[in-house]
Amino acid sequence: MTDIPDNELHLEQDGNTTNDTPAESNDMHEAIWTVSAVLIGLFLLHNFITPAVFRGGSDWLMALAIGICIGEVNLIATWAVLAPGAIVVRLPWSALLGMLMWYALMLGNRATSSMSLSDAMLLGTILLGGVLAAQVPLWIAKKAFRWRLIHESRQVAQSCHDDRQFEIRHLLLGTALLAVALSPLRLVLPPGAFNGIPVEGESLIAIATVTMGNLIMTVPCVWGALFASSSVVRLFLVWLVYCAVVTLGEFTAMAVLVRLPTGMSWADIRLVVLIYYTVNVTQCAVVFGTLRVYRALGFRLVRVPACPTET
Repeated sequence: MTDIPDNELHLEQDGNTTNDTPAESNDMHEAIWTVSAVLIGLFLLHNFITPAVFRGGSDWLMALAIGICIGEVNLIATWAVLAPGAIVVRLPWSALLGMLMWYALMLGNRATSSMSLSDAMLLGTILLGGVLAAQVPLWIAKKAFRWRLIHESRQVAQSCHDDRQFEIRHLLLGTALLAVALSPLRLVLPPGAFNGIPVEGESLIAIATVTMGNLIMTVPCVWGALFASSSVVRLFLVWLVYCAVVTLGEFTAMAVLVRLPTGMSWADIRLVVLIYYTVNVTQCAVVFGTLRVYRALGFRLVRVPACPTET
């Protein structure tokens, strides 16, 4: 196949396509679906064992587990905003992936310990809010730079038409996905009465601070993952420094907005900062590594032609 140059992040309006034979095209589609199924399975397995890590794991294992979960949320948001296909297909599928992530975490909780129904609903709310919040900078980048994740064998000029095309099959697909997503709800939710979602001021501040830090890192991470192969090592080194700066900013904001525990030593502060740093590096590694896999399968981050009513 004819490859797009590694340093090319812009395609002309009449973008070229590769001359794949039907057999090559089918093999590539099978590879993409197989890799996607394996990755989703691995992520769901991680979600299932994460509650066990929280019950008996060290702080560092918990930091890795949280980082992977945040990376998953960022990948779901990236799919919803930048992936090929119509938006009426991408959004329901991204919602389903978020729901499956929540289900896996709930099943893991029920297998290892008990969780109240209110806490389960709080976790679902956090995941939904995370997926929505992670989309914000990606939508801004898409509008500003006309970014789109497109396979190299696909014609770039088709993207405007595909985004706005709505058919009855999309409605049927959305209805089917909703039915599939809601059918096991009673099975995964813990028993008990729902007493509202427990919300504390300090928890909201912590979640908001982490979310803002995540927003700052998401767009550069997606862009860097799909950049030139020859620049990966340099980008990785720069990224370690960038994550450190963002981490310090997150911790400073937390220290200002939330009073630190009395008697907290410098050694404790250093440990907390390093744990935050581990979470941030892990989530970036998950996004970076996953998108590099799709880049190897032929996906490119390109600038598509401006559409009259672009989504």
